[in-house]
Amino acid sequence: MINRIRFTWQLLILSSVLMILGLIILSHLPTGLSFNSYIITLAVFTGINLATYYIISIGSEKNGGDQMGYLMAGIGLKFLLYLLYILGYWLVIKNLGIPFIVTFFVLYLVFTFFLAGHLFKLLRNK
Repeated sequence: MINRIRFTWQLLILSSVLMILGLIILSHLPTGLSFNSYIITLAVFTGINLATYYIISIGSEKNGGDQMGYLMAGIGLKFLLYLLYILGYWLVIKNLGIPFIVTFFVLYLVFTFFLAGHLFKLLRNK
């Protein structure tokens, strides 16, 4: 339970830092990406990673076979939710520009490394 609370706080701090950095970068550089689009993408990434961690942490309390099932379900859900987000964004905007794609993959890498680090700690302690 403590690990979930710690992960949630650290995820919210990471999201806040990324929001401030995005505000600074988007206001000083002509990137072609709106701040609203960046904030929505950041909020979706935060929610997806929070849901993924909770699913995997619930599975870490189970037996060996169930633990692997929860791990695969969490990773699969994460992948599908990212695909649904990109599809929904594309349907609404009708044009995915280079700034959005670069922002998406940078945020994807940051949040993936953050989640992987916490999962290694969680699974090492169990």
